[in-house]
Amino acid sequence: MVGPEHGVIPGVSHVAVQPASVVTDLLYNAGDAINSVANAVVIATDAALGLNFYLDDSDFGWGVPFNSVFAGLAALQSPGDVGSILSYVAQLYLNPSYNSTNYYYPWYLNDLVLQPLAGILPAPLNSVVAKGINGVADAINDAFANLPDPAAGVEAMWNLYNTVPGRALYAAQFTLSIPVQLIDAVVHWAAYLPANVAATVESAIQVPANIPGLLSNLVYDALDPRLGYGMLGSIAITLAKPFFYLPSPIGETGFGAQDGLAYELHTNFVNAVSGLLSLLPTPIAPTPFAAAAARKASVQAADDDTAPAASNERAAVTKASPARSNAESPRRAAGTDSVDGTAAEKSARKADAANASQGQRQSKKDSSPSGSRAVKRHSAA
Repeated sequence: MVGPEHGVIPGVSHVAVQPASVVTDLLYNAGDAINSVANAVVIATDAALGLNFYLDDSDFGWGVPFNSVFAGLAALQSPGDVGSILSYVAQLYLNPSYNSTNYYYPWYLNDLVLQPLAGILPAPLNSVVAKGINGVADAINDAFANLPDPAAGVEAMWNLYNTVPGRALYAAQFTLSIPVQLIDAVVHWAAYLPANVAATVESAIQVPANIPGLLSNLVYDALDPRLGYGMLGSIAITLAKPFFYLPSPIGETGFGAQDGLAYELHTNFVNAVSGLLSLLPTPIAPTPFAAAAARKASVQAADDDTAPAASNERAAVTKASPARSNAESPRRAAGTDSVDGTAAEKSARKADAANASQGQRQSKKDSSPSGSRAVKRHSAA
């Protein structure tokens, strides 16, 4: 390095140094943008293959998964339901509204791509854009009200998938998506890593005694084997999931039965890695400086105003369902292999978010995050 010439005073920059909290805020916005693009790629893949989005299958049977062969078979079995089936298929690919009864691919696009991107915009533009998007989505949903009720079509699709051949077909469908799923898991973790590191530094400055726990938290973000808690959790469930749907004894005996060799091996893996991580200091979630903390509050307030059915934190989620926020098992409980009841009965039954941690089927409308590590990792802030 060559120093300044003797006797010459070095120039002084008058460019203000950006506060760390502002930098962290920008990094979180960048993470939101990258994560939204990744979500769009996964949603497109799911739509092409007829898959459900969430790796924990909390959306399984509520409109997804889908395949045209089963749709045709359902029409042949129940000709009187042809109108319902056609309505279901049309909405599956065209209805983006939060007011829709089931999970549809445009709904995922609205909730996991458009709304988070709108949230990046400065206030009050973010709220205006988000409301505008939802206004168009609701208008589309209102137009579909003139079509037959899609419930019979959704029920028929669930009944066909909830068979040994149907489960095997789903395993094949999901296997085709594995490369995209694995890339998505890594991209999501990497997208928020810079912001999480910056927030960790800010927290360490505020409370140096928390440094061991803060560093441990970064390790957990990458290596926690539980779905929704760490990148490794998403990777592990992605690789194991097709085997869950194979015939017993390799796969489960029924939907969400939590048995079979594949489930046992995955559970043993999760327990083993969790045991190793337990040797680290207790993880401490970082607390960013005031500006970033204020952003979290403003984003939440704006989102509550535009989409009460799904918070911005919920919209930033990738493949771990927000209904799984407090659940440690990446699979659902046994005894929930029924999608019976009217739409109103389903909505009432799904409204109890506490049941989500027990694996209960739950509506997308009532599945907001509940503040666990899963929310922290999948949150935009």
